[in-house]
Order: sequence, then structure tokens, then C-alpha cells
Amino acid sequence: MRSFHWPLIHTLCVAASVLIAPLNSARAADHLDSPSVQSNHSLDINDLYAFQSPANANNIVLVMTVNPLAGVLSGTAFSSAGIYEFHIDNNGDAIADKTFTVYFSAVKKGSQNVLVLRANGSVLASGKTEQTITIAGGGKLRAGLFDDPFFFDLNGFRDNFNFTGSDFFAGMNVSAIVLEIPRTELGGVNVGVSARTAIGGTQFDRMGRPAINTVLLTDSRKNAFNAGTPASDYATFHVEVEAKIASLNGGDTTTAAALAGILLPDLLTVNASSNAGFLNGRQPVNDVIDAELNLLTNGGVKTDNVNANDVAFLTAFPYLAPKH
Repeated sequence: MRSFHWPLIHTLCVAASVLIAPLNSARAADHLDSPSVQSNHSLDINDLYAFQSPANANNIVLVMTVNPLAGVLSGTAFSSAGIYEFHIDNNGDAIADKTFTVYFSAVKKGSQNVLVLRANGSVLASGKTEQTITIAGGGKLRAGLFDDPFFFDLNGFRDNFNFTGSDFFAGMNVSAIVLEIPRTELGGVNVGVSARTAIGGTQFDRMGRPAINTVLLTDSRKNAFNAGTPASDYATFHVEVEAKIASLNGGDTTTAAALAGILLPDLLTVNASSNAGFLNGRQPVNDVIDAELNLLTNGGVKTDNVNANDVAFLTAFPYLAPKH
């Protein structure tokens, strides 16, 4: 029988509880954004990125992260029962025209098989986790454990914007799918990107821009948002989104209404021919929290004083920092 070092286990459990408590109560970009996603962390979308490849201007990089606090709160594997999807709207109606669906097998000998299909059922890529897979026709795929690319003073946010510059996510890992493909696969240059997970034919989580559900929706509406679709976002949620923005910007309802019209539907809009960052897509290096704080508070709060990730991002594929 294997023996366990109980004092060490107790220490780890205490540490995990300290980390988990504030994340559960305040959440982050999209980590643990609703009560429903806490039933399966492997399908809980943390962040979505979409940006022009630094290595090839004709390619676009799509990144989805899951498993918040991987190895502490969550496991590190992808779900073999669920699916992971990148949705591409290329005609402005907030409905997916292109879909890239990612499937994983069960874990065997420490790795999982991974398969990416286009909407027509053709294979885009296949291989194993923790390996860089070359895609025929151009591009690469890698799925595995990475440093969490999100950086944010979460505790300062919980303390009424009294930011100290302490990055809550420093030293933490997530599971990530990094897919680089020729932008011709998108069916257009100006597109809207969203991420979606599902299990048993039912949508589990979705995300476009960071912090829409976590910051702008009330707790009672977060599950409904994750079950919804971008095309219905404005009609369903704009009233409460406007009210929340107005509460953050000093009561400027005109600006709040204008911003709600930009932030809904919840899509990460990208000009794939441009290497500009957020709000043109989202690059890992982009300080999205500062950008959104400044925007939502009408300049009242400009920064959380966390200006970069705790470790440097890679400048080549797969672009995220290695796991801790």
C-alpha cells in the first residue's frame, strides 16, 4: 500500500482552499464564471485569444484555456466526454459560419489523443497532447498544460478596486488548446470568434471577450448567459449590462448604452490581417484588465497595477509560457 505524507497533504489542502475561496467568490476573466461550470472544470473556459501569428502574417492563432488552477483546484486533462469548439462568424450576424471542433480521448500512459475537425467533418489535425502537431496546408496544433496567461490583481478587485499590483494568477497553470491555421480557413478577414464547450449535446460554457459574464451579469443570470448564444445576447442581456456599466462609470447611461452595443454580442472581433491587439482580437501580452477597467469606469480606474504576466510568453509557437 502506498504511504502518504499527511502533513504535506494537509498543507496543500489549506493552500488550495486559500486560493479557491477568492476565485469562487469573485471569479476572473471567465474562470469559474457561473455556478454551472463548477461541476466540470475541464469544460470551464477560462480565456479565449485570437491574433495574427507573429511567425506568419497569413495565419491566425486561436487559443482556448480550461481547467482553472490546474493541478490544484482542477485536474490537468481535457474531457473525453465533451467537445471544445472555436466558432467563427464571418458575415456579422453573430452566428458561426465556420467551426473547429476538438475531441480528446481518455488519458492513456499520461497523454490523450486529440482530433480537430472542420464543420464538414474533414480532419484538420490529429495527434497527441503535449506534442506540437503540424497541420497539412500550414499551421500547428498543441494541447496540454501551460502557465495561466491571465494576469490580474483579483484580491484588489474584490477589495473595491484597492489594487496592490499582486498577480493572483502568478505561478498557476491551465490546460490550453493552441491552434494556428491559415486565415483562409476563416472564410473572411474580419471575423467574430467565440469559444464553446459542450457535453451530451448540451452547451456547457462559452466565451468571447474577457469578463463579460463575470463582471457585467448578476449571479442569477450567469448560468443563462453560458447557455445562450451570441446572436441573442443583446436582446436578452443589454438592459442589465447597461445598468452595470452605469454603476461603474458614475451614472453615465448614454455611454453605458453605447458600450453595451459594442460588448454585446459576446464575440472577440478580429481583423486577421492586422497585428494590433485588444480590442482587435486578443494577444496573450495584452493587458485586457487595464483596457476594460478604463473603458467601463469612464477613466475612473485606469489600472490594477499588474502590467504583465508573471513569466514571459514565448515569441514562437505555441506562444504561451511553459507550465510551472
